[in-house]
Amino acid sequence: MEFKILNPHDDSGFLQTIEFNFEEIKTELINRLEKYQNLTFTEETVKDAKETKAGLNKFREAIETRRKEIKKLCLKPYEDFELKVKELTKLIDEPIGAIDTQLKTFEENRIAKKLDEIKESYNGIFAGYTEIIPLEKIFIEQWKNATYKMNKIRVELQTMFDQITGELKTLDEMKMPKEIELQVKNVYLQSFNFGLAIQEKNRLEELQKKLEEYSVQVPPETLNEPEPINLEMKEETENPKIYERKFWVKGTKEQLISLGNYMKDNNITYGGF
Repeated sequence: MEFKILNPHDDSGFLQTIEFNFEEIKTELINRLEKYQNLTFTEETVKDAKETKAGLNKFREAIETRRKEIKKLCLKPYEDFELKVKELTKLIDEPIGAIDTQLKTFEENRIAKKLDEIKESYNGIFAGYTEIIPLEKIFIEQWKNATYKMNKIRVELQTMFDQITGELKTLDEMKMPKEIELQVKNVYLQSFNFGLAIQEKNRLEELQKKLEEYSVQVPPETLNEPEPINLEMKEETENPKIYERKFWVKGTKEQLISLGNYMKDNNITYGGF
């Protein structure tokens, strides 16, 4: 099928020029209007100028009217040609639209089938882990492409599974406190970035260390030296008398903890001041 222009058969056959007495009119206008250049009007010349202006306007209107008529004549064959071409393109567009619809439906069905195959492989490889490692968190959009083969996708899924479960196992082996472990694993499962998980582990452990240090309140060293504690108590066989003594202590963390444990074991009531 070939689109052929029969008449005119090539570019040389189209209208090249529209001839009229251009030079004759141009020369006459220049000669007649020269006297009106840089002219100062008087009562004697103003009437003539107005008549000349009216005549020029009339002549100008006649030229413009003829120009528009010629333009319309020139465009008439093109307008007829354009209508016929648009009718042809409309006939062509109809099957193009139908084909596009079928191709879109075919592509949607192909992708749906591909996704089913991916889900099947994922469920097999990630069995037991689908809740904490959902497919949408590890899905790669390129997997939908027709050129991306299922064999390659299965290999990549297996690689992902091995890496993620291996890094989770490594986190387990670090024997972190339960509250820290849960937060660290949560960070990891949000990003699957082992480095970020380790950063979170270090941050939480440092925070826990600081909290433990602050839990032991050591009085300022500027306080006066404490009075010696009199540990001699008079024992009574019945209803022993209870004594109260205020004091503060200074020592290492381990010593203070040991002292606290001693007082607890001996039912000694104590508190801060």
